[in-house]
Amino acid sequence: MTDAAQPAKKVSRRTLLAAAATAGGAAVVGGLALSQADPPPASTMRFRTLGRTGLRVSEIGFGGFPLDDPEVLVYALERGINYVDTAPCYRGGASERAIGPALKGRRDKFVLTTKWCPHHAGKPATKQVFLDLLDGSLRRLGTDHVDIVLNHEVGRRSDGTGVERLKNPEMFEAWEAAKKAGKARFLGASGHDGDLPGVMGYAIDSGLFDVVLCRYSFLDYPEQQQLIDRAAAAGVGFIAMKTLAGAKGADLDKFRDRQTSFKQAALKWVLSNPKLSNLIISISNRRQVDEYVTASGVPIAAADFTVLDEYAALFSREVCRFCNACEPACPDNVRIADILRFSMYFHDYGQEQRGVESYARLVAAERAAHCAHCAGFCEAACGYDLPVKSLLLRADAALAADRTAT
Repeated sequence: MTDAAQPAKKVSRRTLLAAAATAGGAAVVGGLALSQADPPPASTMRFRTLGRTGLRVSEIGFGGFPLDDPEVLVYALERGINYVDTAPCYRGGASERAIGPALKGRRDKFVLTTKWCPHHAGKPATKQVFLDLLDGSLRRLGTDHVDIVLNHEVGRRSDGTGVERLKNPEMFEAWEAAKKAGKARFLGASGHDGDLPGVMGYAIDSGLFDVVLCRYSFLDYPEQQQLIDRAAAAGVGFIAMKTLAGAKGADLDKFRDRQTSFKQAALKWVLSNPKLSNLIISISNRRQVDEYVTASGVPIAAADFTVLDEYAALFSREVCRFCNACEPACPDNVRIADILRFSMYFHDYGQEQRGVESYARLVAAERAAHCAHCAGFCEAACGYDLPVKSLLLRADAALAADRTAT
């Protein structure tokens, strides 16, 4: 047995089957009545209810970060996708500007989400800043309202604040003003830091947030299910992101010409959980739309588990779970999980500029350049046997702006 296939580290087929069984046959949600964006007859898209919001959302949601061509979103709508996720910080507002033309004359067909991210804008988290950010989003989107506004990237590492950001009275004052003005209907939070269980647990239990957006994949840690259970019990919509478990080798020849693609298998695994509302995945072209929509309305099958098990055997020791368990062992306070996330954007998502720009926002002391001279305490602390030091040095070589530009 190879190191990559160590039973304690690799998601086995037995584990995957057990997880799907726990999900209770989630793929059989075809009885849900369609509303808002009814798909054409050829589409298998299924819709679910987004928690207590009552909104009916497509199981596959449109992650708008990389979008340039509005016609791709129009095409996605025709294939049954009605949920759209964007943010003002996505490519300097370019994502929202691309989405705007697709909404024209079709706004009532979409469930639209944008985000509040003052830390990305380098501005204080005050009532007026929140309101200004939302107004800017509405202008770029060419609409007078969004359905959901999420407090974006809540987490101690991402925003320097963590759960306290969800208690900010100025944010709630801004929210009440925006809701009263009809500019937003529901409030939520997103995050993927190591303190995610505490942050999202607070959002769920507080009763103040209607939706949470969290990472969730077949390689994620099992505590995620506890969070999903809490959200379902509280009537909070749970939307999954980062569903491709790092998207390592998703386009390798090994995963071509199968009954199912790796991406389809990974999405079907996520959707096999009936307590989720839906998932979002970044989309930039029609080919991706065609590949992803087929994951909805189709039960996960043996061929899917085979592909996922092979992926886990190959890549489970390369995919960071962003749990932050290794960071206390670092003598230099390197932002390990964040750096490996930025590396994922660069190497695996095809979003090189996003990775470089995100890395550039870290102060020099938090970057990985000096990891070459470290004994690698992070690797001893990693519960998934990742070669953390090597992954960090690879990330620094790719992401450091001065080297990337040469």
